[in-house]
This record gives sequence, structure tokens and C-alpha cells, in this order.
Amino acid sequence: MGTIIKITPPGGTQQEVYAYQTCRTTLSATDRAGSFGLELPAPDNSLIDTFPVGSDVQITQDENLFRGWVIKPPKALDGKLRTLVLEGSTYTSRTQKIIVTESYINTAISDIVIDLFAKYVPWATRTNIQPCTKTITIRFGDDYLWDAMEQLCQIAAYEWYIDEGLDVNFFGGSERINPITLSQASRNFRKGTANLSPDASKLVNKLWVKGGKATSDPYAQAITVSAETPIQLYYTPRAPDGESVVVLIGGIAKTVGIQNVDKAETKDFLLNVSEKLLIPDLCTSGTGSITYQYEYPIKLLLEDQESQAKYGLFEDVLKVNTNDKVLAYDQGLDYLAKYANPVITGSIEPAHGVYRPGELVKVEIPGLNVNDYMQIKEVTYESVTGMGIVNRSLQLVSRERDAVSILKDLNKRLAKLEKTLYNDNEGPVEKYVYFADSIATPEFVDDGLTWHLHQYHICGQTMCSAGVIM
Repeated sequence: MGTIIKITPPGGTQQEVYAYQTCRTTLSATDRAGSFGLELPAPDNSLIDTFPVGSDVQITQDENLFRGWVIKPPKALDGKLRTLVLEGSTYTSRTQKIIVTESYINTAISDIVIDLFAKYVPWATRTNIQPCTKTITIRFGDDYLWDAMEQLCQIAAYEWYIDEGLDVNFFGGSERINPITLSQASRNFRKGTANLSPDASKLVNKLWVKGGKATSDPYAQAITVSAETPIQLYYTPRAPDGESVVVLIGGIAKTVGIQNVDKAETKDFLLNVSEKLLIPDLCTSGTGSITYQYEYPIKLLLEDQESQAKYGLFEDVLKVNTNDKVLAYDQGLDYLAKYANPVITGSIEPAHGVYRPGELVKVEIPGLNVNDYMQIKEVTYESVTGMGIVNRSLQLVSRERDAVSILKDLNKRLAKLEKTLYNDNEGPVEKYVYFADSIATPEFVDDGLTWHLHQYHICGQTMCSAGVIM
């Protein structure tokens, strides 16, 4: 089929370009914004004005259609043959210049994606946004749409891009499988181009996840009151006011005010938030409790003991941009699932076919001990001038373990089943041990610190072990 290049200037008429010196297109799941590069023979500099910034570019290479826009000003290179250079990106990159300001409460992630593109990108259709029923509460305050989508993809473990039809694609990383199997037996890749090897540089099996500030459940602290003697609180109360802080003395509720805001004679107690002090008036004494909530840094510890036994201990810290403890846990578990074993990476050059970043492609090469689905991270098509030949190159990475399905049942139980550690009074450090590809129910271990995540397999079916707190 060869290569066909069509360029439409802004507000102009589409023109087909029949001659080129180089033609290269790249699509990437890493930076999302694919790119293209064209070198066209030009008798003079007039083509610079013909194809300015913003020109729509459609490049067909065999069965593959790439669509983008000129993003760098065209330039002419002098030489024996004058050459016009055009460079640009896919329409996905335009979201880097679109600012969104939206808030969502308990909203499915795919519904958030639909709403964002409906409001801010009316030129893009939304037929390939696949459902993601995970609900989150999130706010975007003058953020680029690109960054908002990256954050949503990280939480959902999804991929996204705007395709050649200007349609938004939002899909799970394991839901798109290329129909072609690249195999040694079929000889459907160029000889000597399969370079795949394990990479242990990012190996992690003990992961500290650090996020923003989480809010504790109501915390009751026992107190003994004597007139005007300040009581030291263990934590800094959050949003202190008469409703969120409750003081009971002898079973009777007392009034609480804020020091230097409320008058002492009108309240039974005054609260000094910065000093974490509760100050009684002259008339109040006895025993009771103060109940309040406090903020603490999100800090989770996730471990994969199977990986530790196999490779030794490899620690890392993952910082996540969220104040939601469950979301921090989700992202940490995804990261651990991805890097608890060496990742097979490399490249291969298929002889034919159409490939998209984010897809899974089956690779069967016994000589490299590879027989599994691998994820496509980058696709490059390069046209060979004057020969009607298109060369393809894929950057591959081994398929990630499915951590998303692991979370479905587990998250519902976190509030009741979690065990916590405390570190320097800064709040709980929640510790989980992960050593199975699929997890159903946490199993309590009597060390008081750890949840082992475990499942049984019986007669080809998965049977869940029940966690019981004694």
C-alpha cells in the first residue's frame, strides 16, 4: 500500500504530497503525544507559507493511519536539494494547553472523563471511553486537561489518547489485544530484531506509599480535669468548633470554644489548637473524655514476600498526590504489582500489521524464553523513500499483574479490617503483605501488625479464605 501524505492548512484545502525524503511517525503510551517528522523536497521557500503551524497532517503507512498537526514552524534546509522540514504531534497533545477547573464527588472515573471532554474539548468525540466504575472524589483547580487525565489514568490503571478520528480512547491496560501473534515459528518479524531481556533496575518488593493528609475517625481521649490546668491533647484537632469537638465530664456534655476567639466566661473549655491544649474554666473538674478528629500524613507499607524470598529485599518510596487513603493504597498496589518482579523490556520489528500503544500483543519466541502477552509502549512507522516499504518497530514491556481486580473486594473491607502501626505520633502506618496475583480477602495474622493477602484454589475455582478477628 505504501505511504500517502495529506496536509490541510488551517482554513485551507487538503493537499496530497507525493514526494518525501523522510517520513516517520511515532505513537507512545509513555508520553501519550505521538509525533511525526517529514522532510519534503521543495523548489523554494513557498511551502513554508503553504503549511504553517496548525496544519492538519494525515499520514497513511500501509494500513496504519496517523493524524496530527504541525506544532513547530516549518523550516527549509538548503543543500543540493532544498528540503522542507515539518514536525508535529497528535491531537492528544492539544490537551496540554487546555485548562480545566472542576470538582467531582463520588463520581465514576469514566463519567469524569466524559464530562471533561464534553465541556472542554467539543471537537473530540467520546465513543471509545470504556466504563470505569471506580468512584472517586477529586478536584481539578486550573489544571491542564493532560495532567488531569494522567492522574485519572494512574488511579484507574487505564490508558488514554485521542485517535486519528479525533475520538477519545480511555481503556483498561489489559482490555485491548492485537490480533497478531509475533512468533518465531511464523517468522513474522524481521530476523535479528527481537531484543527482549529482563530489567531489574526498578525491582521493588517493599514499598512505602506517602500521600497527603488523611482525616482520622473520631478519636476519644480520656481526660482528668482540675480547675484551669491545661490538658495536653495527643493530636492536633481538625476543624475545631463546638460541633466537631465533644467534651464529656461525668457523662455530661460541656461547651467548647476557641482560645482568643471565644470568651472564657461563656464556655466550659477553651481549645488552643496550635499548642494542642484543652483549657478548663475555674468551675469544671472531674474525669471524662474529649472526642475529636485529626489529620495525619498518609503512610502505607506494602510488601510482596514472594518477591522478597526470590530476589531479596528491594525498597522504594512512592509519593502520590491524594488525600484519599484508599486511592493512595490503590496506586501503591498497582506500583507493587508492576515492579515486584523483573520487567521484560525490549523491541521487535514486525513484518506487517497495525499496532497501537497500550495494546497487548502475544509474543512467542522460545529462543528468548518468551511466551506471553506483552504491552506495546511505543510504535514507530518509517517509510522507505521510493520503495513503497514501511518499516515498523515496537517497544514492549511485560504485561503487568492485574492489581485493579484485586482491589474490588478488598477496598470494601478496609475500614473494618485494617490494622495500624504508629510512628512518632504522626499517625497510623498501615501495613499489608501482598504475595498473590489475585486477592479476595485479607487474612488476619496474630502478630498484630500484618494482613496477609491470600486465596485458595480448589478444583480449578477460586475459594476465598475468611479473615476473622479474634
